[in-house]
Amino acid sequence: MRRMVMFLIALSVGALQSMTSAQTNRLQIHFMDVGQGDGAILIAPTGETVLFDNGLLNHCSQQLTYLQSVGVTTIDYQIISHYHADHFGCTTEVLSRFPLQKASLDRGGSYASGTFNAYVTKVGAKRQTAQDGETITLNSTPPVIVRIVALNGNGVTTDNENDESVVALVSYGNFRAEIGGDLSGFADNSYADIETSVAPKVGQVDVYKVHHHGSRYSTNTAWLQAINPRVAVVSTGNGNTFGHPTQECMERLHNAGVKMYWTEAGNGVPPEDGVDVVGGNIIVEVPQQANRYTVRTTAGTPTTTQFDTWLTASGTPTPTPTPTGFAWSKRSNIYHVSTCRFVTTISPDNLQTGSTPPSGKTLHKDCPK
Repeated sequence: MRRMVMFLIALSVGALQSMTSAQTNRLQIHFMDVGQGDGAILIAPTGETVLFDNGLLNHCSQQLTYLQSVGVTTIDYQIISHYHADHFGCTTEVLSRFPLQKASLDRGGSYASGTFNAYVTKVGAKRQTAQDGETITLNSTPPVIVRIVALNGNGVTTDNENDESVVALVSYGNFRAEIGGDLSGFADNSYADIETSVAPKVGQVDVYKVHHHGSRYSTNTAWLQAINPRVAVVSTGNGNTFGHPTQECMERLHNAGVKMYWTEAGNGVPPEDGVDVVGGNIIVEVPQQANRYTVRTTAGTPTTTQFDTWLTASGTPTPTPTPTGFAWSKRSNIYHVSTCRFVTTISPDNLQTGSTPPSGKTLHKDCPK
C-alpha cells in the first residue's frame, strides 16, 4: 500500500511539472521537424500555446513526442494554413493528446478529402473562419500578438489550394515572425502571385517560415525585399518526391543574405556549407524586453546563434555596420565582409579572417547583411 501511495504522489508531481514546464520568461517558437510537412508551436511566456499546422498525415509520432518533451499539455489556439494533408493531417492525433482549448482558425469553406472531414469532426464547434486583420492576444508583458494578415488569395482570383493559405504575423516587443503555409509568389502553372500583394501588409520581419517548403513557386524577390528577414526556416523532409527545397528558392534567399535553417536536408538542392544549417527542430527564443533573440537547433551538432531584432527599443531599424574586413569558412567557396551576420554562424574551427579578400572564393551576394 505504501509503495502504491508513493507511486501516486510521484505521478501527481510529474503531471504538475508537465503542466507548468511550458511556462517561461520568453517567447518560444518551435519549428518542429515533421518531415515533408509543416508544424510549429508557439509558447508564450505565460505558457499559452498556438499551433501553426500540425504535420503530415500518418506521420504524427515525432511531433507528439516533441510537444510532450517541451512541456505542452494543451493547445489554446490552432491555425491551419490550408487543407493539404501535410499541413493538418495530424489533427486527430495531436488534439487527442493535447486537447484544444479555445479555437481552430482556418480559411473557411470546405475541401473534398478525408483529412478535411477528420479535421472538421475533431475540432467541432471550436472551428472558426479566420478574418483578415483578426488578432489573437496572449497574456504576457509585452503581449504576444498573432495577427491574420491574409487568406484565400488576398483578393487575387485563384483556385490553387496553396494560394489560399492563411498568413499569420507574430509580434512580441520588437520581434516579428511570419508563418504563411504554402503561399505562392509566381503566376505559373496553376499558381498565382499572392506574395507580392501580401508583402506590404507584413513589413520587415526577423524570422520567415519559408513558404511551400522551398518550392520554386515561393519566395519571390519583391516579397524578400519587403519583409527583409534575418532568419528563414525551411520545413522539408528527407527523400521527398517534390525536389524540395529547390535551387531557385534557395538562391533567392541566399542572394538576399538570409541566414537559413532547414529541419532536414530534403531532396532538392543540397545545403550550402557555412550558410545553411540542417538542424532538426529549430527553436527561436525571444527574452522579455529584449532587442535580441536566439535560434538553436537540436539535430547534428546543436547550435545556438544570437541575432539582433530589426527594430531597436525606439522602434527604428537596427543600423547596418560599416565593413572593416573579411571572413570566411575554410570549407566554403564564398567569403563575407566581416560585419555580415553569416559570420557569426561559422564554426570557430573553420573561421578564417583577413583584411583583403581570400583568393579563389566568391563574395557572398548582397554583403554586408
